[in-house]
Amino acid sequence: MTEPSITGIKRLFCNPQNAQVNLLLNSMKQDLQQVKDEQALYRLMRPALSFKGKIGYNNTLQWWLVALGALMLLLFYGIDQGMPTVELLPAWAAEPVWHLLRFIYDLPFGPWSSGALLIAIGLLVIIKRRSRLKGLTQAIWQKNLLLDNQLTQVNTNPDAQADSYKARFHEFHRGNHRQSIDYLCRGHYPGEQHQFDFEAFDFHYVDKHTTTTTDSKGRSSTRTTYTHYHRYGVILPFGYVKDLSVLGYSSSGHRGTKWQPASLDFRRAYTARATSEMTAARFFKPAVVEILLHLKDQLRQVNLEFNSAGDLCITIADNDLLSTPCPVALDEPQQLLKVLKEETRLEKLDALLHTAHQLMVYNDNNF
Repeated sequence: MTEPSITGIKRLFCNPQNAQVNLLLNSMKQDLQQVKDEQALYRLMRPALSFKGKIGYNNTLQWWLVALGALMLLLFYGIDQGMPTVELLPAWAAEPVWHLLRFIYDLPFGPWSSGALLIAIGLLVIIKRRSRLKGLTQAIWQKNLLLDNQLTQVNTNPDAQADSYKARFHEFHRGNHRQSIDYLCRGHYPGEQHQFDFEAFDFHYVDKHTTTTTDSKGRSSTRTTYTHYHRYGVILPFGYVKDLSVLGYSSSGHRGTKWQPASLDFRRAYTARATSEMTAARFFKPAVVEILLHLKDQLRQVNLEFNSAGDLCITIADNDLLSTPCPVALDEPQQLLKVLKEETRLEKLDALLHTAHQLMVYNDNNF
């Protein structure tokens, strides 16, 4: 084999482009953990901006594996159907190819497994590489969202944090299998009349269902399924009302007197409960009813719960409360840097915090 051929094979299996991309991604991922401000985030992009060539993996080898696997499946299909396959090859190649196919055909898992395995390996590597690029892009974007919205991510035990919230609010009494807080961050709302700290979260809960069936011969089988759900929201100190709930989405454990304001739209949108009619009457001023109806039009499945300590928990079903997809990929570093330098607000989070501030304004003693 000539030297150029050896070099070509080495490039195929040990592609320098892929090695450089791996080095870049590893470096940026490590540096991202140290980013504390916007200027540091912009500096993080420098290696990507100076990267020679396109930031992307060379998947030539993987696509060849996919093509080879597909060809093998086609050949074995032709053999099974009695179609001429090896016979179409030149005489010098027909016999060795036939012996190779015969060997593969007699493998314990059948002839299809080898072709399917090559396709699976090739596609899995391609998908993993694309996922890695996309994952780093989104991680950079998520850091940018935190900085633009003055939020600080909190590292906590997901299950323990859910248990802590569950002890404070009925909203977290969901899921018969598991509850966790998959994402948590903290911030401060500088309202004109009220300022408050808050926690924003992604609440993940799982329902487990086990069903047993019996066939016609009396044999029983058991099947277990897990259904995953997410609720997103904020928790903050309120102080102006306690033990009151406004539910636009089913939740268990809420007690108290059912309150029905005059507004038919409100009755259709929410179920409200309070410790007494007096508590509800003081809270549900006409302006408050309008505020809650407006919130329902902006967001999905809105729940508000004021606990016995006067803390407020608002949850919704919108999964873009704390995160949005990045509009630009890392393989376009100039464009990515441009959008990073623009302020991107989490509009639904702003809506929740603005609503909480309005509720404070209409329920404090100065109103």
